[in-house]
Amino acid sequence: MMRRYYLPLTVLILVSAAVLRFWQLHSYPPGPHYDEAANLLIARSIAFGGARFFPIVEAYQGREVLYYYLIAPLLTLFGDRMFTLHLVSAFANLITIAAAIRLARELFRGERGMIIALVVGLVATVSFPQLFIARQAFRAVTLPMMQAVALCCLWRGLRSRKGWLWLVVAGVFAGGALYTYMASRLFPLWLALAGLALLVFDRHNWQRRLRQGLIFFASLVVVAAPIVIYALQKPDIFWGRLGEVTLPGQSITLGESLVLHLRMFFITGDPYLRYNIPGRPYFTWPEGVLLVAGLSVAIWRLFSTRRPLERTAYFLALLSPLMVIPSVVSVSGLPPSHMRSIAMTPLIFVLVGVGAEAALSTLRRVVSLSSRVVVVGFLAVLAVSVVLAGQTYFTWAERADLFYETDADLAAAARWLQTQSTENTRVYLAARDRTHPTVLIEQTSPIIWLGTDTLYRAPEGMNGLYIFPRSAPPPADWSTWLEAGRITDLPLGPDGRTAFEAFRLPGDTPLPAGDPDVTADARNPWLSLAAAYPVAVESGSDAEFVAAWRIDRTPDAPDLTPLVQVDTPQGVVLSRGDIYMTDTNLWEQGAVVFVRIPIHIPAGTPPGRYTVRMAWVARAADAYAPYLRDTGEQAGIWAVTGQVQVLPASEPANPDELPITNRLDLEVAPGVRLLGFAALPATLRPGEAALFASYWQASSTDEPRSDIAVGLLLQSTENEEYLASPAVLDELYPPTEWQDGDVVTAYLRLEIARDQAAGDYQLFAVVGESRVLIGSVRVEGVSRLYDMPAFDTFSGVDFGGMIRLVGYSIDLEDGLRLRLVWQPLEIIEQDYAVFVHLLDANNTIVTQQDAMPVGNTYPTSLWQPGEFIIDE
Repeated sequence: MMRRYYLPLTVLILVSAAVLRFWQLHSYPPGPHYDEAANLLIARSIAFGGARFFPIVEAYQGREVLYYYLIAPLLTLFGDRMFTLHLVSAFANLITIAAAIRLARELFRGERGMIIALVVGLVATVSFPQLFIARQAFRAVTLPMMQAVALCCLWRGLRSRKGWLWLVVAGVFAGGALYTYMASRLFPLWLALAGLALLVFDRHNWQRRLRQGLIFFASLVVVAAPIVIYALQKPDIFWGRLGEVTLPGQSITLGESLVLHLRMFFITGDPYLRYNIPGRPYFTWPEGVLLVAGLSVAIWRLFSTRRPLERTAYFLALLSPLMVIPSVVSVSGLPPSHMRSIAMTPLIFVLVGVGAEAALSTLRRVVSLSSRVVVVGFLAVLAVSVVLAGQTYFTWAERADLFYETDADLAAAARWLQTQSTENTRVYLAARDRTHPTVLIEQTSPIIWLGTDTLYRAPEGMNGLYIFPRSAPPPADWSTWLEAGRITDLPLGPDGRTAFEAFRLPGDTPLPAGDPDVTADARNPWLSLAAAYPVAVESGSDAEFVAAWRIDRTPDAPDLTPLVQVDTPQGVVLSRGDIYMTDTNLWEQGAVVFVRIPIHIPAGTPPGRYTVRMAWVARAADAYAPYLRDTGEQAGIWAVTGQVQVLPASEPANPDELPITNRLDLEVAPGVRLLGFAALPATLRPGEAALFASYWQASSTDEPRSDIAVGLLLQSTENEEYLASPAVLDELYPPTEWQDGDVVTAYLRLEIARDQAAGDYQLFAVVGESRVLIGSVRVEGVSRLYDMPAFDTFSGVDFGGMIRLVGYSIDLEDGLRLRLVWQPLEIIEQDYAVFVHLLDANNTIVTQQDAMPVGNTYPTSLWQPGEFIIDE
């Protein structure tokens, strides 16, 4: 009886699916998101740029190519726009639903197969994850389509004694699935397991099944061969994205990810708004109940039925939940992920269909239900489900937070920019990802990209048009400077705010006032310091150092990068930071670039003012830009450019979180507790000095605290010697100013005498009446050369009366190798770097190497007068 209703119901399901997928497709979803826009750029390069990517597009972390070759010819038919990609996705998902319905009919014969097929079509039609992927321009939509068609053809071929052509076609689609999405890579394994199961279940016809398997897998292997070869030749690209999302220790454990994915099916699903209603499970609870029932029924029938193909169908369906493994192992990819679990479709819907058919069969044994009643009930469920699915999807798609999460603010900014006059104007656009594809797909004026950590003032005589999407707003201090040029007539987002912020300022707009206490005159061949801005940060907290640099000349390097270093008065580096820079070789002379660089002040850092130094380096070439004096001479690679005011922590640091290797917790004076010491260097050389941290806490006391002096005692089995007795705790924040609970880090200087004998020593701290072990250190001997070595050219140049360049040799046999011979003329207390620059005829630096002598291994403070040092 069901046979005469089957085809009309199937058509109705597909029509319902089409309505849900095509209704307002030009408006929803919002976006396009970064990945969608990148897909359009790739398809454009194939359709109009002559690109022929295969089997992987290596850009954008590596992407399989099938989706792009489906899109490329349609760009010329339906237009070079995102809507074309959305059409392809919607049709691909419709094909998936149709193929899934047919697959269920192939897997299960008779009325059972028809009921399962209709339920599969219904669930796939109203499934939120399927509706989502059908309306997005993501390549993953092609994976379930290829799998469904492959399995349809495979089962048709297995049922026919002369179905070799079906088997070949099935192999083509199964192999083609590997060109769709990362999650496809387990599909051939599941097919192989199903093939082995069929050989076991149908062992009386093993020869026939083996022939069928050889035809199918031979076709699969031929189609898959190019991507398999590529994976062997370029594993870093093929497995690159998978490696990123499976890095352990960055998010959750593998076990926790497994639990999250078990919950994903019908308890708590994908948490990411961009891909789901946060937390909505993959299946509704009625579908979840049917899924569990289907699993139970499939296991029962796997062992109870005697039909080999049907047993294999149940076996394959039971494997479908395991197809979430690519998502399970992606512990750093915000699991659970509906997108990365997409390989379980369409077979996971078959399990729901099996459960529904079993429930209906049980009900019909209890209650007499005609086929007409069943059909009416099915139509009612279909109608209600379609309405609810549409309401659910469009309520989600209209959310304001989704608008911004999907980069629709950037898209609105790019379209608005097309309407603006940019004559005599430089356009500066901020984005979390520079060269954002969402902007690149539009035809805009040339753009200078801002990250969230750079800003420019246009050259004098030019205007600057600044655009900030809501996803990358300007920091408060920059927003204050830009406010005078705010543009108010902008497109609105769904929350009633302007979708983005825009400002227009002339190039002669005064810079924000800098730190008046900073008078540094820092200048390198390309940039000069225009202003540095004061920073106040609590001890143990993060901050950003902001400086403005005038572009005096366009840099040669495309990646000239600022480095920031915060130093203590003793020379301890408290913090180092940098930012990502690109296209610096396109900077315009006369413009000003603002940079904001993150710094972290360690817990326990005493309150006070600390020096900020900056350097500029061409990253790829590892070439530092030397600072210049007024005379044009070089003045090193680091320059003082500002200061940081460290404030007392609002909450004292937790001593358990400090990097203490030798914990003591010793009260050494009223209100002063010595918590312990950081690790000592394992080895030191005569003349070498090292700074190491000591950790203190202000304990409760009724007595006034006094200054604390710490002596250092280096002891061996033969002798003991006081190295120093400095008052180390009164430099910036003396104990007399401590408040109860304060945790303070103080750095002690251990200096090894130049004539110290080699050997193993123990280092003690002497504080008042207390003597405590800090740790062990080995003093290594230094091999010195006092006989003049051979060299080609005598120099005799003295540097400050301290160091003489005796001579040098140049070897051009394999590149350029320079061998310098130095001789110290006196004891040198400071460490100096050697700058070697190769200049062309115009005195332009072609290449350079800046380092401490002997590859940073033999600093000048260790040199002894009269010895020779060979520095290559």
